[in-house]
Amino acid sequence: MESQENQYRWPKAEAVYPDRPGRSYVLKRLRYRLRAFLHRGLIAQFEQFIKQHPFLVKLLNEHADYSYPLVYRFLDKRFNSKQRFQAICDNLLFLPEKLTALSAPIYKTPLSFGEVIPDFEMTLSMTTHQPMEGYWVLELWHKPRNELVYLLTFAKLGEALLISVVQGPNFEGSKEMVKQLTKTCHGLRPAYLMVETMKALTKALGFKTLLGIPQKYQNKSRFIQSSHYVVDYDAIFVLNQEDS
Repeated sequence: MESQENQYRWPKAEAVYPDRPGRSYVLKRLRYRLRAFLHRGLIAQFEQFIKQHPFLVKLLNEHADYSYPLVYRFLDKRFNSKQRFQAICDNLLFLPEKLTALSAPIYKTPLSFGEVIPDFEMTLSMTTHQPMEGYWVLELWHKPRNELVYLLTFAKLGEALLISVVQGPNFEGSKEMVKQLTKTCHGLRPAYLMVETMKALTKALGFKTLLGIPQKYQNKSRFIQSSHYVVDYDAIFVLNQEDS
């Protein structure tokens, strides 16, 4: 008989939305259960897919929230259930299969690109943020304070890569840090630095096309709250198309 850790079952609502001190997630769990019921056929297909890949069984058992986008949203709000299923299956596999030469799997250990500018390190890893935005993320870290400054979440979509979200900081002193970063990059704003890095990564991974999602269709999380750092996604992606 297989041990529990070698089996994958659709996560229970309590695993995705556990109550916290002073906070109840009863309504979130109710919505989760309703969505799961309405997509029970799709969930059965997903369980069979995950069981074919032992490393995904362990990964999704450890990260209950990675499964939820299947029945809710993934990458683009316009995706239907079939598109979500295909995109999720593709994206759980594509980077681990591309980066097999790494000493540690990319879904376990971030890959550092070193300091792209003094005191700021760029890394590639599996997300610890909102999986509905995508499973893979570029992060810009301020090393002296070990603070996450910017992130760019991306995904594979067919024969292209897709930027799903670019987000900036809202911690104390972040406004000044962004100004300093822009100055250090000779006028290039951090959001554009993230996109330029993603363009280089797209080529390195063997893809020719990098796409973006219009802002109104993004599954945007709450990492950035400050109105001072609203990123004009459409402008970024127009610029990207002109440069490519």
